[in-house]
Amino acid sequence: MGAAPTVGVLGGGQLARMLCEAASPLGVDVVVLAAESDEGAAEVTPRVVRGDASDPVALRTFATGVDVVTIDHENVHHPTLAALEAEGVAVRPGVGTLAFSDKAHQRSDFAAAGIPVPDFVVVDPGASPAGAHHAVEAFSAAHPGELVAKASRGGYDGRAVWMLGADDVTAFLDGYDGAPLVVEPRLELGCELAVLVARRPSGEVRTWPVLETVQVDGMCDEVLYPAPVGEQVALRAREVAAEVARHTGAVGVLAVELFVLPDGEVLVNEIAPRVHNSGHLTIEGAATSQFEQHLRAVLDWPLGPTEMLGGGVAMANVVGVGDTDPRQRQALALSEVPGAHLHLYGKAPRDRRKIGHVTVVAGEPGAARHDALRAASLLAGQPDPTDGTDRVG
Repeated sequence: MGAAPTVGVLGGGQLARMLCEAASPLGVDVVVLAAESDEGAAEVTPRVVRGDASDPVALRTFATGVDVVTIDHENVHHPTLAALEAEGVAVRPGVGTLAFSDKAHQRSDFAAAGIPVPDFVVVDPGASPAGAHHAVEAFSAAHPGELVAKASRGGYDGRAVWMLGADDVTAFLDGYDGAPLVVEPRLELGCELAVLVARRPSGEVRTWPVLETVQVDGMCDEVLYPAPVGEQVALRAREVAAEVARHTGAVGVLAVELFVLPDGEVLVNEIAPRVHNSGHLTIEGAATSQFEQHLRAVLDWPLGPTEMLGGGVAMANVVGVGDTDPRQRQALALSEVPGAHLHLYGKAPRDRRKIGHVTVVAGEPGAARHDALRAASLLAGQPDPTDGTDRVG
């Protein structure tokens, strides 16, 4: 009997944890390169190598012992990965795809390729303060109203994103010290969507049905199926996502987050070249989870079916509130919401940190959402949002 294929995951957080959980029934061996600060994966696998994925020496040493290299996060040493690719190491997604994690590169490249994105301007206040001021002032004049500034690197879950009124721009640019910025108008939205795409090296592509994402303070709070859009908007969303996957050369799962304007126009907000929070509900809610599919794709195995199960599927993130430990509240959540599927990440709780999620599959969307929100709030020690009280965002 041949040895099991070995997938090396760069990063040891909750995405690596769920990849490990999906690998076991497939007979796939997963090894994780985890920094000392990483939490999550080490609780479910003994195959953890301590090291930093941004360290060229640790990365090269780790990659020599696996069949395929993939990622839990994008903060990896791209030059070393590029050198490994050139030497024939299977790095999936490749460095060319990972480059799209930079929002400035992503916006500029997509716009040049005709992929629909919001109007934008890229500026670098650190390199050219006067040029940044001039460019943003001109952009603001052409786009009256509030602007959104996003750091091109390093931001997530609403961090490194700033809402700027016309009177805020000068002071913000003068005080900014960071990566280049993508500046765009704050858009009126009909809703926000996500489409997950899986692609394998031989070219097979599958997309899951369109999902709605609900944001709170810039952080994904809920993901819902079915999305509240018509057939034409859903078709367009899947077409755009598939085009993004082809254009970026993605291998594995790619998450494409989309804006839908009130007139039904679909624009790419941003992408993640990996498994993603918007796809967690596929574990129980789809015929093939994003985590199993990602492993199939990076190993160039046939991809699984992607239809959703049940009349409604909802996922709610468990977000930290103080030091409340959701592990002490599992029995309560399960007693109140017996149909809830709980996923806790083994991460120390703190404010606004994603420490788990809950998925509910039900006969209709309203029931799924009600139960997922209730269970997630019980785990986090938040007020019950189903009684009219808002969740803590």
